[in-house]
Amino acid sequence: MFLGFFALAIIMAALLIVWVLASIPVYLAAKAFTGGRASLAGAMAATLLGALIYPLVAWIGAILFWAIFGAGSQLLGSMVALLALLWVYKSVFKVGWLQALGVALLAVAIMTVIMILIGAVATIPLLLLRATPPGSGLGALL
Repeated sequence: MFLGFFALAIIMAALLIVWVLASIPVYLAAKAFTGGRASLAGAMAATLLGALIYPLVAWIGAILFWAIFGAGSQLLGSMVALLALLWVYKSVFKVGWLQALGVALLAVAIMTVIMILIGAVATIPLLLLRATPPGSGLGALL
């Protein structure tokens, strides 16, 4: 029983950490488009609402558009969901539609740069281990 609670606590902590980390690019992008009026709490609210609204609207849109567009209904549902996400950003950050689109695009660009940097830093140990001559150093232990 205790192990189940411990596992649940670990999962909840991991979700909280991921939520905060995913909110940072949105926060930085919103700061750029709101003239510094954005807060981390607002970015976290927008990230949470966006994560809840986007899949819900995409799913409902795909179901509603199925009779008219068939297989294209998923694409149309996703486009409507993107508008819903922009509406969340527009409402939370109190900006216009184009600024909300700018926040979304800049957040994606910032997250892409962060992921590339994390990937580059994460490969450094592999490169160091590869550069070690066989039979010496850490390479001998592996």
